[in-house]
Amino acid sequence: MFALLDTNIREVTADALGAYNAMETTKRRHFDYMNLLEAKQKKFNLSATQDESDLLASLLLDHNQAVAHFKKQSKSLQQAHPEAHHALFAYISVLNEAISEVVQHPSH
Repeated sequence: MFALLDTNIREVTADALGAYNAMETTKRRHFDYMNLLEAKQKKFNLSATQDESDLLASLLLDHNQAVAHFKKQSKSLQQAHPEAHHALFAYISVLNEAISEVVQHPSH
């Protein structure tokens, strides 16, 4: 059975976990808005306005910045606390697997 991050590891990984969460948020926001614009195109045959395209590009820049920040936090954590780095990535893996399972099999 997978153990959640204990209090000490959670404290050590807080910056990297926060950066990961920000990265996930910016990814979701970008994809959600891109899907909205694609649906608008398919349903109403309306292309994105310049403002919409600019916002989409800005959302991608936000995500790219979040990715860079997470990489920096992850590298710093790995150098300072290798065991916490390993625990964080094990935790992230379990989260992603659990979410994937729910998305693929919502009745479970």
